[in-house]
Amino acid sequence: MTTSARTRSPWRRWLALTGVGIAVLALAAVAYTALSSAPAPTPAAGSGSEMAFTATTLSGQQVSVPGGKPSVVYFFSVNCGTCGPDAQALAQLQQTTPGANFAAVDLDPRENVDDVRGFLNTNQASALPYTIDTDARLSTGYQIDQLGVAVVLDAAGNEVFRGYKPEPAQIQTALTQAGAR
Repeated sequence: MTTSARTRSPWRRWLALTGVGIAVLALAAVAYTALSSAPAPTPAAGSGSEMAFTATTLSGQQVSVPGGKPSVVYFFSVNCGTCGPDAQALAQLQQTTPGANFAAVDLDPRENVDDVRGFLNTNQASALPYTIDTDARLSTGYQIDQLGVAVVLDAAGNEVFRGYKPEPAQIQTALTQAGAR
């Protein structure tokens, strides 16, 4: 029994020392981050009209966002597996909320107009205006760091709601609060 305990002992020591080493490294990383002189995040540049943009429907109609109306901006990529149903739900909400502008922003600059058109058609969202964020101006301005985010703006372009994969009812409530009819 003492032989068995001795053969396991080096492994236990090694595992314990490895665990302590990892904990020390994690603590050092947290301390470095807290004490570093990195600048604090700046407020979203998307407040107000400086983040206005134009989206286009598949039929070529131009839609300005915010365009003097409460607006919903949905950030997606053609290759996002969960973005299709979200786009479809957004297109359905668009039909019942004529007092608001809607736009889908493709975040992958490698995707082209045909890719986006195919995505919207496949997901029964062909009435949804879209744009491709080829220069990351919109993703940076709205501080978007993941796909599937919807941002609701009031008529002046101020953000009133942000959600990851929000339910249509959440978006509708935010639009109502933003003044949409």
